[in-house]
Order: sequence, then C-alpha cells, then structure tokens
Amino acid sequence: MHYAVIKFLLQFSDIGLRIWLSTIVLSLCFLVYFVFQKITPKYLFGEDSEYAGYIYNAMGVVFSLIFAFITVLVWQNYNNVSDATFKEASKLNNIYRLLSALPPEIDRAEKAALIDYTQSVITDEWPLLSKNQFSIPTYEKFLKIENDIVRFQPKNAGQANAHLVLLQTVTEYLELRRSRIYSARFALDPPAGIGLISSSLVFLLFSCLFKMNSGRTHLVLIGFLGLTIVGVLYFLLLYIHPFLGPMAISPEPFEQLLKFTWNH
Repeated sequence: MHYAVIKFLLQFSDIGLRIWLSTIVLSLCFLVYFVFQKITPKYLFGEDSEYAGYIYNAMGVVFSLIFAFITVLVWQNYNNVSDATFKEASKLNNIYRLLSALPPEIDRAEKAALIDYTQSVITDEWPLLSKNQFSIPTYEKFLKIENDIVRFQPKNAGQANAHLVLLQTVTEYLELRRSRIYSARFALDPPAGIGLISSSLVFLLFSCLFKMNSGRTHLVLIGFLGLTIVGVLYFLLLYIHPFLGPMAISPEPFEQLLKFTWNH
C-alpha cells in the first residue's frame, strides 16, 4: 500500500514532491494538534509532567538513529546502482572494441547487433525499470550476440586470445546487467519503511501533547518540526528507487556510447 503512495508522490517534479510532502505532513500535524488541544485536552502534559520533556528528547535521539541507518541503506543502494550502470556501459564498449579482432564480416554484423541492442536498452527497457520490469526482447537480442560469439571458431592465435577475452567480457557484462535489473526496486523493504513512518508519526503526535501558554508558539514549533520531518522524507524519497522520481538514473552512459564513443 505504501509503495503505491510513494509511486504517486514520485511522479511529480522536485518542487511538486516538496509541496505534496509539506501539505500531507503539516495537515496531519495541525489536525492532531486541534484534536488534542481542543477536543481532548485532558490527555495533555501539563507543567507538572517534567519527565515528558526528557522522554521527548530521547525520542528525538532514537528517531535520528533510525533515520541515519535508513539513509545509509538508501544512499548506498542508489550509488551502487549508478556505479553499476556506468560499469555496464563500459563493458559494453569493451565488447564493441574487442569485436574488431574478429573477421570483418563478423565484426560488422555483431557491432550492428550491439548498436541495436543498446538502442533497445535506452528506448524499450529503461522505461520499464521504474515498474520493476525489464524488456525480454531486449535481453534476447544480447543473448543472440552472446551465442554468435560463443559459436565463433578462431582461425589463429590472435583471434583465439581475443575470443577468450571477449567471452570473459560478455560474462562480466551479463552480471552487471543482472545487477541493474535486480536493483530496479525500492531500496527499503516494507518493515524498514513502516518503521520510519511510524517513528515519524509517533514523534509528531507526541509533540502535540504538550500544554503551552501560547497556542501560536506551539503551532509554530510543531510546524518547524513537521518541516524537518518533510526534509527527512524528501531526501529518502529522492533516492528510494534508483529508476523512479526526480533523481532517477538515466540511460546517459548508453546514450554517450551511441552518440560519441561509437559515433553512431
């Protein structure tokens, strides 16, 4: 359920995401504040509840630890996927270069097939990554290239050496491709996401239970706390899915191969 909400939020631009998060969080804060302050004031912590402030501070520390742990997970996953994407394009370029060591007719045919495969990755497969899917026809195109390379019979020692290196490079490329496909998902499993959201809600709700002489000051403080939570959620949502949202990883490394490296 919460994945559906996240996908809905990530369809907006950078500014739109901030506005939606701010609207949702602040509306919830002020609604809870109104309920406790106006409707059920008997549940509020009065001036004699001195331990409530200590508990509130401890909750802030615990929330910070949870956020730090989850931030590391999300950030590492995003960086790993981004790095793997560049490595995948680099391996693809290595395959393209190594094909030059094969006979001219095979070289031309396989390079043309590799260019077609790369274009298919960009146009057909990349949009599917945001839906946790991949293009089977695109994958089959590379499998055909792999089969052609495996079936090639070297004629001399030079071709034999190039063929061995080419086979190894193809295997390494397939591993990087699998890594990209497998990583096309949310970086947080449901328990971790639920833990962060529930901790944020408890922290916000607890801040509404204090009784202050100035209601305006209380509202301002809750508003700032809510905006702080918005900043936390905003950062996580930007990087929670490597191929979805304003910071989605683009197929630029593959586009650079076609436009400049291969000059196609």
